[in-house]
Amino acid sequence: MHVPPGQQPLIPAIGYIRVSMMLEEKISPDIQRASIKELARRRGFRIIEWVEDLDVSGRTFQRKIMTVIADVEAARAKAILVWKYSRFGRNRTGNQLNLARVEKAGGELVSATEEIDARTAVGKLTRGVLFELAAFESDRAGEQWGEAFQNRLARGLPPLGAAQFGYIRRGRARHPLYHDRTLAAPEDGPERYEPDHASGIAGILADCYDRWIADRSFSVLADWVNARGARTTSGGKFRPSELARVMDRGFAAGLICVHHRDCRCAKPSSCRNKEYHPGAHKEVISMETWETYKRYRKITSALPPRARRAVYPMSKMCKCGYCTNTMYPLKVNHSGRMGWVCGSIYRKRYDVPRCGTRFVTMDAVEEAVQQVLVEWVPEIEAAAALAAAGLQVVTEAEESRPEALRRELERIDKALERQTELLINDVIPQSSYEPVRDKLLREREEVLDALAEFDDLRDPIDPMDCVPVIEGLIQEWDSLPADRLRNILAEVIDHVDVYREDPTTAWIVVHSVWGESRRHNLSARFSKWKHRATVE
Repeated sequence: MHVPPGQQPLIPAIGYIRVSMMLEEKISPDIQRASIKELARRRGFRIIEWVEDLDVSGRTFQRKIMTVIADVEAARAKAILVWKYSRFGRNRTGNQLNLARVEKAGGELVSATEEIDARTAVGKLTRGVLFELAAFESDRAGEQWGEAFQNRLARGLPPLGAAQFGYIRRGRARHPLYHDRTLAAPEDGPERYEPDHASGIAGILADCYDRWIADRSFSVLADWVNARGARTTSGGKFRPSELARVMDRGFAAGLICVHHRDCRCAKPSSCRNKEYHPGAHKEVISMETWETYKRYRKITSALPPRARRAVYPMSKMCKCGYCTNTMYPLKVNHSGRMGWVCGSIYRKRYDVPRCGTRFVTMDAVEEAVQQVLVEWVPEIEAAAALAAAGLQVVTEAEESRPEALRRELERIDKALERQTELLINDVIPQSSYEPVRDKLLREREEVLDALAEFDDLRDPIDPMDCVPVIEGLIQEWDSLPADRLRNILAEVIDHVDVYREDPTTAWIVVHSVWGESRRHNLSARFSKWKHRATVE
């Protein structure tokens, strides 16, 4: 491009506009755009592109600014023009890392209202102070938001004040300027959530839990909800995943689901570590229904996706007893018999040795499992009767390990308090206090580590709670569909190990959800593996 004598070429730059989610920062994009244009005119920049992040917080860099930085690194632009440095970001670490990327590529970040020369020491210091002030304002706003969060939670209200499916929000009116905000409406009383019985949505929400417990399919349930005209809080049709999130919140049971306070992950909205608090709203389902839903939900969520709508009753439940691989269904072409075969024969990694072909028929496995279930019922009832009669004495050595660790932790904390009091009252010198303190702190860390091992363990299951399920399985085994039978089996059986030594010797080991294992020989005769098989 020809440049007239005495005139410098314009510097290609990208104008970046960000509007924060904070109400006091909702500066109009037009104001930012006008200031950036004036900066470009004064400093000789040529704006080749405008990039806008509307209603996005500066606390994260998961936004369009990253594409702008990539354009600078690709030499498409030499500068990023912003209204203020705080528009670039309010995260200390993110600001430093991403600004370093821009400057390493030969670019610069220029503020339209805070013009400084960042090439000088004073300019760099000033820019650093401005970035620190932006981060400070973000931290202050975050603390205020946290206080408001806890205040609403203590009052039994959803901390974010969002609309809830099946409920009507009272005591609030729509904001006249912002479509996504509301204002207090004293004429409607205090803020509260009431079940929407008038339209029937509250009844549909309650029916969702009963239907899912019976069928355990969110796909079928979503079709049923959409067919009745129910829509999400944003007006769209329900997808299975969205309906699952609504039901998992437990709002219908009078609870409020929030991110666990002790979790320090960076994505609280998608984190599965949740905790429940009592809400001020009226529930539409009983606590018994909610607990049943949670228990079944935990079982089904642990299943592989293909096993949730199983074709065979033992899908993804049988494992090879020799190599622990999942066993897969196969059909012998010449006879049409269905059976389970060790998954090691399908390994793509040929450097890993296969355990050999282990084939057992489905009928033989299912017959053996039914026999184990029949044997368990009287044994469980007899053990419960002995416990009720007081014939089982729990010794001190059989005491719960976590409870003993918690008492040990309490003892150590009290000892630390005593040592601190002795030091403060000048009973012992500092030289005597420090070794004892360090020893107690080491013991405390060891106890905490031991307690942490029990955090992920499942709650113990009472075998008597499984007796009605087992009796129902025995009676209805032949009449239940395969997917329904598979879901119910998962309530009492963790998995089944399959063993086969030769064409006439095979057995299974059934592992229950309460920790008991039972071996049972397979009665059928198995032909030698000589025929080609196809995977079902």
